[in-house]
Amino acid sequence: MERGGPTSQGNAINRPILSDLEFVADLGGQWLRRPVPTVPGLVALLAQDALNAEEQATVVQAVGASVADVCAIHGYHSMDLVVLHPATPGLEAAQQRFDQPHTHADDEVRYILEGEGIFGFLDAQGEERVVCVRAGDYLRVPAGVEHRFTLTAVRRIKALRLFADTAGWAAH
Repeated sequence: MERGGPTSQGNAINRPILSDLEFVADLGGQWLRRPVPTVPGLVALLAQDALNAEEQATVVQAVGASVADVCAIHGYHSMDLVVLHPATPGLEAAQQRFDQPHTHADDEVRYILEGEGIFGFLDAQGEERVVCVRAGDYLRVPAGVEHRFTLTAVRRIKALRLFADTAGWAAH
């Protein structure tokens, strides 16, 4: 799958989406393709809008082994699943929070399993550069790198989040 493509329709980002892996690498991050596992039952769960706690745990367990290598390399000790879709309670308020420039004391790691979103970063000239992530994309934003996130017009995403320390992930 080629990177690049859509623009965000309901937000301030209406620019072409970055397809430059070097920009992410220059930030100290990683943007890789990791095909979503085809574990029995996983495809059906990922096709659902909402997932209950048991279904989320099933997805985390099914996908967790496929990221064991990066967990070992970067010291990630826990993971969970974020599920956002148009009927998510509080989605608009959450979107407003995510869409503000912020940093984290821990890496922000997302392995996109379904849907899509946009991460925005400032380059050295102060211009915003945006990266669209879709199913099969693994993005690691290093601790301390200012960024923001928004959903695309698709308005849905399921992403595995990896943490070295969940307390260090709070936005600043």
